[in-house]
Amino acid sequence: MTIRVLCIGDIHVGRTPRGLPEGLDARALGPAAAWEAFVRTAIEKHVDAAVLTGDVVDEDNRFFQAYSVLQSGLARLVEAGNAVFAVAGNHDADVLANLADQMPQVRLLGRGGQWEEAFLPGPDGARAARFIGWSFPGRSVPNNPLTGYCAPKRDSLPTIGLLHCDVNAAGSPYGPVTLADLKAQPVDAWLLGHIHKPAVLADTGPLILYPGSPQGLDPGEAGPHGAWLVCLETGQPPRAEMIPLAALRWEAIEVPLDDVAGEADFGPAVLAAMRAGHERIGPGLGPVRSVGCRLRLTGRTPIHARLAGLAENLPEELSTTFGGVPYFIETVLDDSRPALPLAPIAASGDPAGLLARRLVMLEERAPAGEYEEWIRQGRRAIERAGNEGAFVGLDADSQLTDERVRDLLTRAAWAMLEALLAQKEGPA
Repeated sequence: MTIRVLCIGDIHVGRTPRGLPEGLDARALGPAAAWEAFVRTAIEKHVDAAVLTGDVVDEDNRFFQAYSVLQSGLARLVEAGNAVFAVAGNHDADVLANLADQMPQVRLLGRGGQWEEAFLPGPDGARAARFIGWSFPGRSVPNNPLTGYCAPKRDSLPTIGLLHCDVNAAGSPYGPVTLADLKAQPVDAWLLGHIHKPAVLADTGPLILYPGSPQGLDPGEAGPHGAWLVCLETGQPPRAEMIPLAALRWEAIEVPLDDVAGEADFGPAVLAAMRAGHERIGPGLGPVRSVGCRLRLTGRTPIHARLAGLAENLPEELSTTFGGVPYFIETVLDDSRPALPLAPIAASGDPAGLLARRLVMLEERAPAGEYEEWIRQGRRAIERAGNEGAFVGLDADSQLTDERVRDLLTRAAWAMLEALLAQKEGPA
């Protein structure tokens, strides 16, 4: 017998995708549309169970908005013969329980942070599969929810665990567990919530899957998103397959500028990179109705000093269509460098030469002692500077890793070197 489960995680009904240009319908490209696509897919594929792994609702104060969106879909699932199992996450610990009270067709497992099991009935009414689950009792849980728990002993029933948690993230306030904790339980598959990027952490012994959000909610959640069809067959390892559902896809696209010698070459280089991106992802776009691009400029170009002006209005001015799918630009990040020969500049004894030698050290990470000291000093300076000056682009959530500090120092040094050289070339 094969048990077929369609799983979805972190829908966040109530949230609107960020970074959309004017004219795009945020609802048609957001979580509510992804939920509706999930319901249609579950019914069309005649799955045995629909599974929700928490953070179905964005915030507890979204009760009425969530109810209106979820109720009709859940009613359709039940009418079509789909069982529905769910656990609550850190965003919907209260509201999902309240919703489940209004919708008895939803089996919410593990209320109050207490492990619970439920059974999927087969066509003959006998038990066909076991579901175990644990729900968040509040907005944060700093303790491992698996501590002291052991799933029911393995028997002939396929056993599927549902858990909203943070895997291999010691100290996390969101149900930290280890991969070893999950593998130690006698279950066939773990279907997890909390992480928005889809990921198969283990494909067997047991299957451990983050289905991710069915719709990328911001430009940082690039790539395909959807639901996962999980099949469990007696005597066979579980199988998992993503079914794309997202109407909006975010994509990171690199724009190499090594061959951009003048301003007239910049626009064609951007379009060529976007076209190459479409050729790469086009075959797997599925139901995608729009693609939002985060462009990253790379390489060395003699027009580096003018790139900021050229790129400033790209999100407003450039939109195009490839294969019938509209593409728009969300933002442009500049990781390019000037086309300047560092070695001869570094040989001089003036301030430009000193700065060029520092750049060589940063790019080569040598000598090691000097490089490490510069990273330490740079980190302190960046922390003091905050959002000022050269560090305006530092995201509030970014961690100041050594590589992040090196990147920021290198950007600032290149900008200063360009300015120094321009002064030398200008009138005396």
